[in-house]
Amino acid sequence: MKSSNRNDIVLKASFGGQTRDIDGTRYSSSGGYATAISKQFILEKGVVGVRYSSDFSKSEYAIAETIEELEQFRTSKYIQAEKGGIYQTIRNIKRKKILFIGLPCEVSALYNYWGRNTDNLYSISLVCHGPTTPKVQNLFASKLKENNNSQIKYFSVRYKESGWKPYYIYADFENGKHHQELFKGSSYEIAFQYLKRPSCSSCRYKLGDQEFGLVSDLTLGDFHAVEKNMLQYSPWGVSQASVQSEKGEYLIDLARRQCNVEFIPEKYITKYNYAFHHPVAQKTGRESFKRILLREGLDCAAKSLLVQIPTCYINAKRRIISFLYNVKLYLISK
Repeated sequence: MKSSNRNDIVLKASFGGQTRDIDGTRYSSSGGYATAISKQFILEKGVVGVRYSSDFSKSEYAIAETIEELEQFRTSKYIQAEKGGIYQTIRNIKRKKILFIGLPCEVSALYNYWGRNTDNLYSISLVCHGPTTPKVQNLFASKLKENNNSQIKYFSVRYKESGWKPYYIYADFENGKHHQELFKGSSYEIAFQYLKRPSCSSCRYKLGDQEFGLVSDLTLGDFHAVEKNMLQYSPWGVSQASVQSEKGEYLIDLARRQCNVEFIPEKYITKYNYAFHHPVAQKTGRESFKRILLREGLDCAAKSLLVQIPTCYINAKRRIISFLYNVKLYLISK
């Protein structure tokens, strides 16, 4: 891990909201801020983001120069994206303004690689829980293709069926079939929790870290702390944007052209957004999970006792707490 040496980066203010176009919100992971900003930025410049490969077996960085190309960047990808020489490609076109959207460590790497003159570089980092290995996407997509006897033409791990939450995995196939399942409890979600990179559990690109901390002009994520009576609320999703530089102020101004942008008081910024200010701890049993996955496949790893015992324990604990709470309410009513 290396500091980006961006000493001028400090959290200035945070905002929340969503696109005024309901479809723009519905087909985005949260409120659609990233796509809305990118659509304004790309009118005269280029945008770098992450898309799925054509066969949906992996994700990869790419440069978009049209609105149509931007659509491939929409919605979250929970796997480590292939760089494919993207840093060198960006540095070779320094004469053109570029907006880079990625994970905090990848943003930091770009600044270190770019060099001193970053006048033409704008950056957005995503609140990061730590990506899982590309092998998870590869195995999951391969199984979907096998089960449906067709190639995938659309895939998302943040599909919205009737609202922002819960999240669904959704896929469209070339033969007209569809697949949909809850993300929570799926083999994909379990692998996402267990099989993060070991370094992610000690990540220092977090709010409050004095040496590394925030590295981008703007940080985007979900505004999980939003309440129904707040101006930022929408049942289809709410983005949280934290401005961290003058360029970040410019980027949030671009969002205002297409989005509702409302100030978020400081007390809500980190509430229910733990990964914004702390790394996510590594799961006990990560290496065992990895061995089972490599030996027997994704489904076997997800169904192993290694996962089922902790899950059963957590579910039992929740039922007990719920029962005791209901008993308390009953006694009070007496």
